[in-house]
Amino acid sequence: LRIGVAYALALAWIIPFALWASDHPRGRRLLSLAAQIGASLPATAFFPVLVSLLVERGGGMELISIALALTGMQWYLLFNVLAGVQRVPQDLRESLRSLGMTRGQIHRKLVLPACMPSLITGSVVAWGGTWNALILSEYVVYRGHTYEVLGLGALLNRATFETGDRAMLILSLAVLVVTVVVVNRTVW
Repeated sequence: LRIGVAYALALAWIIPFALWASDHPRGRRLLSLAAQIGASLPATAFFPVLVSLLVERGGGMELISIALALTGMQWYLLFNVLAGVQRVPQDLRESLRSLGMTRGQIHRKLVLPACMPSLITGSVVAWGGTWNALILSEYVVYRGHTYEVLGLGALLNRATFETGDRAMLILSLAVLVVTVVVVNRTVW
């Protein structure tokens, strides 16, 4: 659910920006540069900052987990969607404009369908990368207090560091592997 919320938030800003960038080559270059800079920082590097800023505020660890998932996911999506809109031929856009289509119609009828393969590719990579970051974000000890949210990451941490329960650790890892395989086979 956390990954789904982060995915919806990422798409809510990436799709409009990518559509804008599809009409503005200079803006596309600037957005691509910003994405390269943002992607150069691993999402997990933001975790200590997010914890120190948000752990004792409204939303707590749930908000931190979603924010970490968003920081890990958005760059994969942005790179791929920008690549998808860039592949739409300019002469095809011009021909649709000459037929009287508005910018919004061109985006809906041409640009969005043309970048769907790139969106799917970015989504697969983003969900995989975010899954790894999310496991980290579900359990943290900060200033002598343990903060956690319900999830496989918290279960893995508890089995490893608190209880030392090898059976729970192996079972948690098995659930992790089965979940990844099932999502890859049924969704992607």
